[in-house]
Amino acid sequence: MNDELQYDQAEFERQWNILSQGISEITPEDEFAKMLKHSLSSGQPLRVKCGIDPTNTDVHIGHMVPYKKMRQFQDLGHIGIVVIGDYTARIGDPTGKIESRPALSADDVKQYASDYMEQVFSVLDKEKTEIRYQTEWFEGVGLNTVLSWAAETTVAKLVSHDTFKKRLDNGDSLGLHELFYPVLQGIDSVFIDADVELGGTDQKFNVLMGRDYQKHRNKRPQIAMLMPLLMGTCGSQKMSKSLGNYIGIKDEPFDKFGKVMSIPDELMENYALYASGFTMQQREEFNSKIQNGEIHPNEAKKQLASSVVSVYHGEETGVQMREQFERVFAKKKLPDDIPEFKFSEEKKLIELLVEAKVLASNGEARRMIKQGAVSIVDGDKISDTEYIATAALKDQVVKVGKRKFLKLI
Repeated sequence: MNDELQYDQAEFERQWNILSQGISEITPEDEFAKMLKHSLSSGQPLRVKCGIDPTNTDVHIGHMVPYKKMRQFQDLGHIGIVVIGDYTARIGDPTGKIESRPALSADDVKQYASDYMEQVFSVLDKEKTEIRYQTEWFEGVGLNTVLSWAAETTVAKLVSHDTFKKRLDNGDSLGLHELFYPVLQGIDSVFIDADVELGGTDQKFNVLMGRDYQKHRNKRPQIAMLMPLLMGTCGSQKMSKSLGNYIGIKDEPFDKFGKVMSIPDELMENYALYASGFTMQQREEFNSKIQNGEIHPNEAKKQLASSVVSVYHGEETGVQMREQFERVFAKKKLPDDIPEFKFSEEKKLIELLVEAKVLASNGEARRMIKQGAVSIVDGDKISDTEYIATAALKDQVVKVGKRKFLKLI
């Protein structure tokens, strides 16, 4: 029986409009349309894959872009499958890298995966998410199987990968093990029966490998659904912890709010699409007001920042952070919930800020002081990196950067 005679056209159009929003490329688009129609006709949800390599615990909102799309699939009744790359993490995704990554231990990968998923579930619906580890299918694989997988592709195809090609052209090293990264990612799709794989535009080569390996086994090949990389708060480069232009999932709500307020005006529509909690209608209205000059950029950013915070901490917290931001910066008052730190002996301010967990390292504290970003509220900036905190600082508030405060007691 022809499935196309049975699906609900209005529901198809609704899901298509939601799922295609913010997508750079659907490959092949006509196959995805047929796949979605068949899902509606049969009542069989699509299996939507996104893989992670838990190589560290630092997750930022740029990493969440494909997971926000996966959540849209889940809200429409489909299944999200997060593949934990406990094998590929030991290789390290070579995409965009000029050298091999150091190998990770199995214990490190396991711990990073636990921390990573805790953050990812701030976006995904846990009840509609399958968590799969590559160990399930790779642990018992023998050399014969690996060689058979290798026989299903060619060296010419692998070295056409943009990253591999650039490294070879530049005379940079390229490990044989790195060539297996897209192979392993492709094989994942076979074992989990993926219908759709989500990824950034830089992942196109790896995602399409999954289609190849599924075809070789007479399985329905997955669709590649690719999204742009989220720009960092600087507005000129992609979001990256190493560049310091990121908004971390573990950042406090007030820090998230403040970082969104710092983005260039031209990034607002991009963040509204990929980072906010706006519905499609809210986003269209937001963008229309910006384009028509119906809203001041500062007010637009406040609305946007509240929405970004709400994704990870709830709508009420998003509203509260706006109120707190306005108290601190518009009304020149201090936030209500300044953390306190008790110290009983003189010590370097650098060490105190790290011990109080205001800053992550002595190096970062030293850099902030040199940049003139540390001061006593209602007092002077601190410019001496050897500054000693004495009893005279008790009951004083130290300000670090634009948004961090610490009361010394």
